[in-house]
Amino acid sequence: MKKVLVTGGNGFIGSHIVRRLVENGYEVAIFDVKEPDEVTKWWLNKYVGQFSYTNGNIENWGNVVEIVNHFRPDAIVHLAAIINPVYLNTHPRLALKVNLEGTFNVLESSRIFDVSRVVYFSSIGVLPSVQYRPIDNNHPVLLGTEGPGTNFYGSSKVSEEAFCWAYHQSYGLDFITIRPSAVYGFGMRWPLFVKPMVENSINDLPTRFDHGRDFPRDYTHVDDIAQLVQKAIEVDKEKVKDRIFYGATGSPLVTAGDVAEIVKAQIPGADITIGEGLSEGDLLEIRYRAVMDIQNAIDQLGYEPEFRDVKDGVADYIKHYREYKKSKA
Repeated sequence: MKKVLVTGGNGFIGSHIVRRLVENGYEVAIFDVKEPDEVTKWWLNKYVGQFSYTNGNIENWGNVVEIVNHFRPDAIVHLAAIINPVYLNTHPRLALKVNLEGTFNVLESSRIFDVSRVVYFSSIGVLPSVQYRPIDNNHPVLLGTEGPGTNFYGSSKVSEEAFCWAYHQSYGLDFITIRPSAVYGFGMRWPLFVKPMVENSINDLPTRFDHGRDFPRDYTHVDDIAQLVQKAIEVDKEKVKDRIFYGATGSPLVTAGDVAEIVKAQIPGADITIGEGLSEGDLLEIRYRAVMDIQNAIDQLGYEPEFRDVKDGVADYIKHYREYKKSKA
């Protein structure tokens, strides 16, 4: 049985990874600064006793080295970070202290305690404006004219990716970097248009957006991200030629307007309206939105997205949210 430490395991993506790993026979330890919320508790409830949880700060070297030394994982899945670009734009020091220093702590402790592999979560927010399509893992992140599209957040992720390479090149540390795109599904925290559409509609509430109807994303279901992580943990290192993989569907982009029509078709009576045009934030983000090339993940990791069609992913979200709501009635 492999032992896997999941930093940030009480979060949206982390909890789905934990559940998948436990279901597949892994011994899992969660390391997180946050206690699990009600959704996470419900999602992992039937697996209580099959994983452990340690509270701690990823930027605290003592906390990190203690859990790695105690648990002695075969692999670490590192998600713990501040992922709010707007917040980091007004608190840039935290991008350094929490994100970069936290990743350094994971890498250094992995070196010291001979962790076999680190699966590091980056972001498509490292990208500047799209230079060519589809976006592959060799797409530049730093140009002579601009840097990452998410400013301090993206810059911290670029730095962390570079540190992964430094540990690999200097010490032979085995790592795989995942850059996820617009992850959605039950338990999601960021709206991405999807969350309020689904949950408001189930609760018989209207959903109104002033703008964003034509905003496109590669919406990627959280279960596909969890699948990709398991593949990244299990793959023989001899098969890994690349180190950067996109957590995406590789399908044509889907707009918020498209998602609205999908939700309306699956939840009779859903009252959703979205205005035209893009916000200032949308205009910045749309610069790095394009079809993602996932062929290397398919070829090298054996990744095959189950929810390429957003209709299927939304149906899964609706199913689990209804089950959760019923359990709380």
